[in-house]
Amino acid sequence: MERRKQQRRKGPMRVARDRRLAPSYSGPERRVADRRGGLDRRKLDIIVDYQVRSIPILRCSGRITIGDTVTIFSAKCLEMLQRGRPTFALDLSGINHMDSTGVGRLASHLTSARTRGGDLKLIAPSRKVESVLRTTYLYDLFHILSSAQELSEFSMGGRD
Repeated sequence: MERRKQQRRKGPMRVARDRRLAPSYSGPERRVADRRGGLDRRKLDIIVDYQVRSIPILRCSGRITIGDTVTIFSAKCLEMLQRGRPTFALDLSGINHMDSTGVGRLASHLTSARTRGGDLKLIAPSRKVESVLRTTYLYDLFHILSSAQELSEFSMGGRD
């Protein structure tokens, strides 16, 4: 009886356990590139694009989700705040997904900017981002603009 148990452990059952521990894919890590821009849809790219009336615009594309992407997003926003730029804008037209962590950080940076006497403006959020903001009732807290041109009108005092 003792010998049969040992054979089972060394035999096919052992192989089955090892297969479960092996990765589910073979070969290189799979990443899906965005065909429109050649960007990796699983990461976040932030570019300080241009300034309208001394308001920097951060153009974001990709995902803002738990993990590295939300850390990158927060670091860039905090960098803007620490450079003495309490008012800045985020172009979120390229964001294809934002989870609750991203929404929380977005609200946190809005609060930080306003306590420093500035503001955080959102430019052309994608449908998914807009949907998340409406679902969480945060849509009305932000100044949401349709384009950078509207930002220049806003900064000239045309709107409040």
